[in-house]
Amino acid sequence: MRRPSAWMFTTLTLSFAALGHATVLAATEKQPATYTVRQGDTLYRIAEADHLPLTALELANPQLSNPNEIAAGQKVALPTAYTVQPGDTVYLIAKAHHLTISAILQANPGIHPLDLIVGQTLYLPIPASNSTASAPPNTSGTAASAGQPTSTQTQVSRAQLRQEILTYAKSFLGTPYCWGGDSPKTGFDCSGFVEYVFGHFGIQLPRESHDQATVGTPVSPSNLQPGDLLFFTDTDSYASLYPNHVTHVGIYTGNGAMIESSSAHNGEGVVIVQNVFQNPYYVSHFYGARDVIGP
Repeated sequence: MRRPSAWMFTTLTLSFAALGHATVLAATEKQPATYTVRQGDTLYRIAEADHLPLTALELANPQLSNPNEIAAGQKVALPTAYTVQPGDTVYLIAKAHHLTISAILQANPGIHPLDLIVGQTLYLPIPASNSTASAPPNTSGTAASAGQPTSTQTQVSRAQLRQEILTYAKSFLGTPYCWGGDSPKTGFDCSGFVEYVFGHFGIQLPRESHDQATVGTPVSPSNLQPGDLLFFTDTDSYASLYPNHVTHVGIYTGNGAMIESSSAHNGEGVVIVQNVFQNPYYVSHFYGARDVIGP
């Protein structure tokens, strides 16, 4: 279900303190807001010429009923170039620009949320004309915002983030169990699954379930929200190695259910378990729950 503590794991880099201190800036470089279509142009050719991801260009132009049919003289909005700043995560950038996390990932194929590099250029799927030169100083303790939402700008809330995390987690249903596994290619153990899912959204967790049980904020069973982590003790022979004896973790999905990567039934892998708190096994081994997302 998890690897021994001697194995290396990453540390929690997205904390509630980081959410309070990180400042997300809008694009700082001047850039053209629109492009005037020439005879023979296609969105693909425009994207290639300007070194833009095609999906970012398409998402920045929701007014185009058919992206494959553009006419000479037509104005095409260019997506906003954004330079990654220290402390940025995909979640913070999305929140600042009223975008969904999935929209940013779709607009920048090939990027990995855990590998953002300071100075790296991302393309936001909003017209450059809708962005400001820089975000105002952030004194509210939350990420800054730029402009008002349009049809392509959905306000990111914590509730939405929780649902996106669950949707992503469920996309791995049926992935086989693999002790020490931490990717869809190898299969997952319980903590590897949780680390992988949350890492996709820029939330880096420790690798081991017993360490994951020490981050975030404790949550009582009566106050559980979808996306909270559920921890269980003494589920395998390694429990005595850890002070808290935590050896298993799952993600709460709501209505008393959780999604986990399970070694039960010959390694059935990623499954949804219903009625967790009515199951004698889980009740007897329940350690507690943690919120690593925020209210």
